[in-house]
Amino acid sequence: MAEVQEPTKEAIKQKKKREKAAAKDAALGVEKFTVEVAGVFKPDLKRVMAAHGFNNQQEVYQNLLRNLIAADFETQAQMLKCVTTPFVVSEKVSRIIQAAGMKSLADDPPEPEDELVLPISPGSDC
Repeated sequence: MAEVQEPTKEAIKQKKKREKAAAKDAALGVEKFTVEVAGVFKPDLKRVMAAHGFNNQQEVYQNLLRNLIAADFETQAQMLKCVTTPFVVSEKVSRIIQAAGMKSLADDPPEPEDELVLPISPGSDC
């Protein structure tokens, strides 16, 4: 039978510290609220935070939630609307996409009843 190890003084101290912090959070009504976002947003979030004097992401999220909750219904709807940033596909990426599409057609030719629209060659009149 395995021997049960007694916690060290440091472990007991840290446990008491966590319990005290948890009691304080409970008294203040603080709850943990995890937000997971795509990493692609991090550089833009850091830029916005720096521009507006924020140094804590939690503060940004709390301000956004307070503003959303305080807004009227129409403003909430506008705030929650998904906004996409327009982008332009470069010539290089366009050629890669076209080559992949042509390879896909070669690997799996269309059925006779499928409609196939070929790309217009550069310099043609149509």
